[in-house]
Amino acid sequence: MLDRHGTGEVMPARFGTPAYWQERAEEARAIAEDMHDAEARRAMLLVAENYEKIAKRAEAKGSGHTLPPHKIP
Repeated sequence: MLDRHGTGEVMPARFGTPAYWQERAEEARAIAEDMHDAEARRAMLLVAENYEKIAKRAEAKGSGHTLPPHKIP
């Protein structure tokens, strides 16, 4: 399967690293801290939580362990 760049790489390797997703989670939490709207803050914290889950799945994948699938509400 070719991606839109024709390289065959559907997702760049850096997206599969736990560090990448942990950094996104930290960014999302930092953004949430600056939000004044409570609902928007909760939504951004949920984004951060989901990035952490992706990081854990990437870590498990790298170690050869598998995690059960996670249902997104």
